Amino acid sequence: MRITNQGLLNNYLNNLNKNLTLMSKYQDQLSSGKEVRRPSDDPFAVTRSMSLRTSIKQNEQYLKNIEDSMGWVDMTDSALGHIGDILSRIRELTVKSANGAMSDTDLRSVRYEVEQLVSQIAQIGNTNYDGRYIFGGQLTTEPPFTGDSGVLEYHGATGANAILKREISQNVIMEINVPGNWILEGKNGELTEDLPSLLGRIITALDSGDASSIKELGNEILTRLDSHIDNILTLRSEIGAKYNRLEAAKQKNEEETFNMTDLLSKTEDIDFAEKIMHYAVLSSVYNASLSMGARILQPTLLDFLK
Repeated sequence: MRITNQGLLNNYLNNLNKNLTLMSKYQDQLSSGKEVRRPSDDPFAVTRSMSLRTSIKQNEQYLKNIEDSMGWVDMTDSALGHIGDILSRIRELTVKSANGAMSDTDLRSVRYEVEQLVSQIAQIGNTNYDGRYIFGGQLTTEPPFTGDSGVLEYHGATGANAILKREISQNVIMEINVPGNWILEGKNGELTEDLPSLLGRIITALDSGDASSIKELGNEILTRLDSHIDNILTLRSEIGAKYNRLEAAKQKNEEETFNMTDLLSKTEDIDFAEKIMHYAVLSSVYNASLSMGARILQPTLLDFLK
């Protein structure tokens, strides 16, 4: 088989172009830091990267939901704690008034303090988190409680509309709030007498100064007041359990995001040391090719006539 100069030249140029193509690929990878730059480079890797990026974005939103819920739940627990302290103070005043040794003036003073405490319950019931009222159910833009003149009233949502839910993971939805009517009636309406009615009876008994009414403060009313204090403690224990669950969900979310980010890096990021080594080899080959090409292209007709 006869080897011509043109054949040598064509082979040389083909190999030189292949070398340049590989060098261009490594230059692109080194400048971008990515293994693949377009779907045609590696369709499977691109599909996997897109799926991982989508999952990471979803996890970022779940994390925001979790952190928002943790703040909401923490604020709820704090507010319930204050309401429990107020009910304990009302209980203390009720016991003190029921001993029958207080004058009408003293009873009026106690009544005034109880009225102020009722107003304080309404104020705490209107606690908001990030501009949203935490005890109003889905009606988060309007104050759910009023407590004028010692009359406590709830105007928030009830029933199914009273529950706020957050998605904290894929297909995992959690109830995060305590509706205001649970504070007044119990979670399932199990309390014998709602809190506004009970507080109203206490104020009426203190205002009347009647011996039988005052005596009632130390019997039936006190027992029902204890039930409301227990209800607050029950709600706080449930809130505490929700906070613990949210903390566990946050830790799980962060671990999943870390693992997916690591897998994404392994899928699309380059090994710089390896790529630099390959590029250096290709660069040496390219320079050697140019040197060899100069010898192949150098001979002319005059060289053969010498």
